[in-house]
Amino acid sequence: MDEPTRAEKPAQVTVVYVHDDPDTALRRAVDREGAAWEDWYVARLAGSPGTRAVHDLASAAAHLRSEAELTRRLLARTPWQLLTVDVGDRDAQKAFAHTRRHLAETLGLPDRIPTQR
Repeated sequence: MDEPTRAEKPAQVTVVYVHDDPDTALRRAVDREGAAWEDWYVARLAGSPGTRAVHDLASAAAHLRSEAELTRRLLARTPWQLLTVDVGDRDAQKAFAHTRRHLAETLGLPDRIPTQR
């Protein structure tokens, strides 16, 4: 993270980190995409470096949780502003509105940012 941090100076960087519980997100994906997607995703993830422990959806979720924690630890070492958007029970529009409102606060922008139609 040191190299990207040096490269961005003197710009102010704000990272929007979209987070969801991996178990919930993976179940939602299986419901949306079908059972074949689960097999495809687990096989794809298991074929990536450092993922030998992935063999089913539960172990995939555990791996994703571990990766998310590593990402948060690395981001905490930077001078960047971090806006974590926990999508949890938010649909896309609610997540967008939440993100827009908090980015406006973080960046000192007016409360109402015009939206494009």
